[in-house]
Amino acid sequence: MNKIINYLKSFGLFCIILVVYLLIMSLLYYFELLSYNTLSIINFIVSILLFFILGFRVSSLEGKRGYLNGFLIAVCVVILFMLISLIISKLTLSSLVYYLSLILSSIIGGIIGVSKFKK
Repeated sequence: MNKIINYLKSFGLFCIILVVYLLIMSLLYYFELLSYNTLSIINFIVSILLFFILGFRVSSLEGKRGYLNGFLIAVCVVILFMLISLIISKLTLSSLVYYLSLILSSIIGGIIGVSKFKK
């Protein structure tokens, strides 16, 4: 039960940060302060960092099997993103590569999260 609570707390924090970030980026794009290409690059980098932090946080709370914790939480979030993506548009090869990079980022964050707190 404690594991599920840790996952939900981490997911909730992830959602709050993501919504605030998307709101800020939407405002910057709306007022034409950023071009579409710049916004796309920034979004990719921030998404990778958010998934890394998500994997790091979950694994540091669990304290073992960081790669598995990072993978599980990332797959849950990516499935949610994929469902939303399927409703809005179709799934492409580039979006699959994007989702795989998010999962890999979370796995790396999980591995570092466990090794950082094992000392």
